[in-house]
Amino acid sequence: MKTDIPALMRARRLDAIVVRGNTDTSTDLAYLVGGVKLENALYLQKADSPPLLVASPIERDTAASTGYRMRLWSDYDLIEYTKRHHNDRFRAAVAILSDLLRDEGVSGRVGFYGLADQGYSYIFLQALAAANPHIEVVGEPYPNLFQVARQTKDAQELAVMRRVGERTGRLLDSVFDFLTGQRARNGVLVHADGRPVTVGDVKEHIRLEMARLNLAEAHENIFAPGREGAVPHNTGTHERPLRLGETIVFDVFPYDPATGYFHDVTRTFFLGYAPDPLAERWQQVKTVFDRVLAELRIGERCARYQELVCDAFESLGYPTLRQDPKTQRGYVHSLGHGLGLDIHEPPALNLMPDNDTVFVPGHVFSVEPGLYEPDTPPDGGPGGWAIRLEDTVAFDHDGHLVNLTAYPCPMVIPVRELSG
Repeated sequence: MKTDIPALMRARRLDAIVVRGNTDTSTDLAYLVGGVKLENALYLQKADSPPLLVASPIERDTAASTGYRMRLWSDYDLIEYTKRHHNDRFRAAVAILSDLLRDEGVSGRVGFYGLADQGYSYIFLQALAAANPHIEVVGEPYPNLFQVARQTKDAQELAVMRRVGERTGRLLDSVFDFLTGQRARNGVLVHADGRPVTVGDVKEHIRLEMARLNLAEAHENIFAPGREGAVPHNTGTHERPLRLGETIVFDVFPYDPATGYFHDVTRTFFLGYAPDPLAERWQQVKTVFDRVLAELRIGERCARYQELVCDAFESLGYPTLRQDPKTQRGYVHSLGHGLGLDIHEPPALNLMPDNDTVFVPGHVFSVEPGLYEPDTPPDGGPGGWAIRLEDTVAFDHDGHLVNLTAYPCPMVIPVRELSG
C-alpha cells in the first residue's frame, strides 16, 4: 500500500525515490498520482519531506489536483539547456534532472523507477551518476519497492476493483445474451440472415459493450473455440464460425479507464450441448476450482495452492508443469497472478523456487486452473479442447476472502436449433 512506501524506503536505505514517465505507460507513476492522467511527469520523494510532482505547464491544473507540492518543467527551459550544451539534447536532459535534484537538496542513495527504453535508461542513469558524485543511483531487482507496495491494496482500491468486477459481470451477461439470441443450423451458430456467427462477431459485441460500460481493453480478449483454446493465450481467429458442442474459452480482462484498475475472469462453456467426455473434463476443472476457492487462507503460502492443483490433476492422470516443464497438454500454467493497475502483478501462485510469499490482507489475485488438449491424447479421448475457469478474488482487511467476480459458471449456453 502507499502508506508502506516510507518503511520500504528505510528498509532499502533509500534517501529519495524518483519516478518518471507517462501515467499511461508507467503504472508506478499512475499509482502515486491516483488515476490523474499526466505526460512526462516526475515524482520525487525524499525520506524526510513531502513528495514533489514536476509536470508540464500545459497540465498544471491536472497535476495540481493530486494535492502534491508542484513545480513545472518550464522552471528548467529545455531550449536554453539544449543551447547551453551545444544542441546535445541528451546532455541537456541530464543537466535538467541534475539541477532539479540539486535544487531539491537530494543526496545519498536514490532509487529510480518508471518505464522507458532500457538502453536509454542505462546510459542516462550512468551519465546522471557521473555528473552527480553526491548521489548513488540505485536500481532494484524483482521485487522492487513498488512491486512490494502495490501487491497489497487498501480499502479504497478494493472498492474500486469490486466495482470493475461488477461491470465485468454485466459484460458477461451481455455476451451470453447475444449468443442465446442467435440460432443454430446444422451445428453452426447463424445470424438471422443465415450467415455463420464468428469469433469476430462476438469480439465486436464485446468491444461495443465495454464502451457502454465504460471499460477498456489493454490486450485483446480471448474467445477461443476448440483447439484454438488449447494454447492458453490464443485469442481466437476472427473468421472462425462458432459450432455447437465444442469448448469455448472466454477470457476477458478489462480495466476501468478512470482509475486504471483491472479485472480478470474466464468462463469455458459449450453452445447447445456438452459432449459427455468433455462435460466430464469440465466438471473435473470445476471441482478443482471450487476446492481452491474453499481452501484459500490468510497466512498460507501462495505456492501451496499450485501444489494442490498439480496434485489433483496428476491424480486424474493429466500431465502438469511440475512433472514436465515442457508439457503442452494437461495443466500447463500457474494457478494465478496478482492484479491491480497491471493485469499481472505480485503475488504469484506458482512454484518458482524463490516464491516464499504468503497471503496477507489486501492481496488481490486470480484463481484459474485449466486443462488443455491441442491433439488427441494418448488415451484416445477427444482432441482439440481447452477448459479454464477463473475468478478474481481478494483478502479484505479483516482477512476474509472476497470474490470480486462472483459470477456463475454455466457449462452450457442454450441455443435453439433451426429446422430445415
